[in-house]
Amino acid sequence: MAGENALRDAFMAWQCLIRQHAMRRENGRPSSAMTPRVVLSDGSEAGHIRTVLLEREPAASAALFRQTVSGTHDPRERFEKGLKHLAATYFQTSREFEPRLFAQFSRQSPGAAALVAAGSATLHFDQFSQSWILPCEIQDLPGDDPFATALFWHNALFAPPPAATRALAFLPDWHSATAEPPV
Repeated sequence: MAGENALRDAFMAWQCLIRQHAMRRENGRPSSAMTPRVVLSDGSEAGHIRTVLLEREPAASAALFRQTVSGTHDPRERFEKGLKHLAATYFQTSREFEPRLFAQFSRQSPGAAALVAAGSATLHFDQFSQSWILPCEIQDLPGDDPFATALFWHNALFAPPPAATRALAFLPDWHSATAEPPV
């Protein structure tokens, strides 16, 4: 159990560092460590998905993201305000984040349907000479789930969301996860 926690904690710290770097130095542009390659449980490749980290208690962030999005019709202003918030202290403490990863799709996305039908997938992350392989259970979140709500408003900071969205959560099996180099 201690090894699983160490691996989870190291991965979450790495993810926060990667995202902090993207917000502060790359104008929020997602890096390869934020867009893992997805391999379905049958071994087929499903491409890459953009993942989001959300706080364990997502209500306050969801409210802030929603307020930012609702506060202006100017997409550039929305983006800049969202980026400023995320670049400040949002990714400062990795223990404050849910140890699941989240991704948003259009409701009609065939890729999301394939992920849900598979029920599990392996996410392959790679950046800065560090790689992670995370076997994950896939959870289809209901629209009123607090994490789905936070995900929707987070993504709306950066681009107008599709009319109907689908939120998926990826719950890593930390016992089977690996890192290279090892942590």
